[in-house]
Amino acid sequence: MKIWYLNHSGFAIECGNGCTLVFDFYNDTTQVLPSILARSSKVYVLVSHSHPDHFNERIFSWVDTYTNADFKFIISNELHRKLKRKPQARPLPDAYIPLRRGEVWNDTVLSVNAFGSTDIGVSFVVTLADGSRIFHAGDLNNWHWSEESTPQEIKAAEGNYLAILRDIKAAFPSITLAMFPVDPRIGGDYPLGARQFVHTIEVEHFIPMHQWGDFEKSCQFELYRAYNGSYHCMHPGESITI
Repeated sequence: MKIWYLNHSGFAIECGNGCTLVFDFYNDTTQVLPSILARSSKVYVLVSHSHPDHFNERIFSWVDTYTNADFKFIISNELHRKLKRKPQARPLPDAYIPLRRGEVWNDTVLSVNAFGSTDIGVSFVVTLADGSRIFHAGDLNNWHWSEESTPQEIKAAEGNYLAILRDIKAAFPSITLAMFPVDPRIGGDYPLGARQFVHTIEVEHFIPMHQWGDFEKSCQFELYRAYNGSYHCMHPGESITI
C-alpha cells in the first residue's frame, strides 16, 4: 500500500485495485489528492469527528467531481448528529455510514471497526481483504496536560485512555499501520500517549500526526518508540510504500 500524508491528521492510502482510503481530510496544502482520486475506482472517506482540523464538508462534493469512483463516507455518529441538525447546502450522499463506538461496517473490500476516543468521535481500525490492519486514532490520545491539570484530572484522563487501548488490543493485538497524535502542545509529556500505544499494541509501521507543524518534536522517535516496528516522519505531500 502507498500512504500519502495530506496535512495534520489527513492521509490518503492507495491500497491496490483502485481502492483508496482518505482519513480526516481538512486540507491538502500540496495538492496531491486530486490525482489520487482521479485514478481511484473505489474511495472510502473516513471522518473520526467534527472538529474543523479533521473534517471539511468539501469531501461530499467529490462525488460530483470524481465520477470515475464509487464513494462511501464512513463517519462518526457524533458528526452525523451535527450534520443532521445543520441545514445542508446539498443533500448528504446516499453512501453515508455513521458509526458509533463498538460498531462495525464491512463490504467485500474491507471492514471498519469504530473504537472510542478521549475527545469526541471515534478512532478506526480498517481491515483490508489481504489482512492488513490500518489504525487511525482521530483524537484518541492520553491528553496528559501535566503542567495544567490536577492529579485527579490526569488520573481520570489516563484511565479512560488506557481502557480504550485495552479494547483495541483485545480485538487487534497487532496493527500493520498506525497513524497517531504526537502533539507537542501537551507539554513535557507529549510523547506519553504514543509510547503507551506502541508498547500495548504491536505496530509494524507508525506515523505521527496532529503535530501542528512541529515535525522535529513529533519525530523524536527515541522518546516513545517500541522495540520493534518502523517509524516514519512524514511531511505534507510526502508518500511511503509499505
